[in-house]
Parts: sequence; structure tokens; C-alpha cells
Amino acid sequence: MRDDDLNRLLGQLRALQRRQRRERPPIAGLSRSAVRVLGAVARSDGGAQPTQLGRDLVMTSSNVAAALRELAREGLVERIPDEGDTRRVNITLTPPGEGLVADNRATGDTWLIEAIRELLTEEEEDVLVAAGAILERLAGHRPNPPRAPQDQEGNGL
Repeated sequence: MRDDDLNRLLGQLRALQRRQRRERPPIAGLSRSAVRVLGAVARSDGGAQPTQLGRDLVMTSSNVAAALRELAREGLVERIPDEGDTRRVNITLTPPGEGLVADNRATGDTWLIEAIRELLTEEEEDVLVAAGAILERLAGHRPNPPRAPQDQEGNGL
């Protein structure tokens, strides 16, 4: 893929993400940081550790901690001690937290569903589904570890 094609694709994906965020109403009573952390906990499938949330969201540990306190105060997340390491905690959504995330996503998804129905042909919808599978595959790619340098005497140079 050429650099200009890649830049165009990345810009298109960012534009869709921005629009998707604009279509979701703000969550009353929660800071932006808390909303970001809530979303990351929801995506974690069964529990996330605060340090991992900070890495994933590129947030400082103090900002993650403040957001988690806010979310816990609202009853949206809970801290569960890690069974394997008592120094760690896993953050999970409470039932009210799950409901809030589901309602918020549904609101944003409604706009996208309507746009797809109004703007795309059946063939374009199929292409979009195929592109989604490709994007998912790219997101899961883990490059091979770098190769160890070869012995200079044994490489025939």
C-alpha cells in the first residue's frame, strides 16, 4: 500500500470514529476520562488491571486511578482482588455499568445503522463487512520477534 493511500485510509477511519463519538450523547455526571476508562473496561472482556488500562488508553496511572474512583463512586465498576496475585486488582463492570455502556453504544450505533441503510447498496454492505474482517485481522497482528544477529564468520560474507 502506498503511503498516500494509507494516510487517506487512516484519515477516513478517524473521521468515522469522530462522527461515531459525536453521535453518542455525553454521559451525565461522568468526566471524559471516566468515560474513556469505562469503555476500556467494557472492551476488556472480564476484567482489566489499572496499569493495563493506562497503557491501552495512554493515560497516567494517577488519571486512571481518579477515573476509577469516579466510576466506583457511581457504582459502574468494581475492584475484584486477583486470585493469583493479591497485590493486583481486576476492574469489572457492574450490572449498572454494563447497562450504561450498552445504552450508550446503541445510541451511537443507531446513527451508523441508519447511514448504512440509506447510503450503501447491498454489495457495498458486503464489502464493508469484508473490510471489517480485514481490519480485525490487522488489529490482531503481532510482528515476529526480531531475528538474532547471525554469526559474522558463518554467514559467507
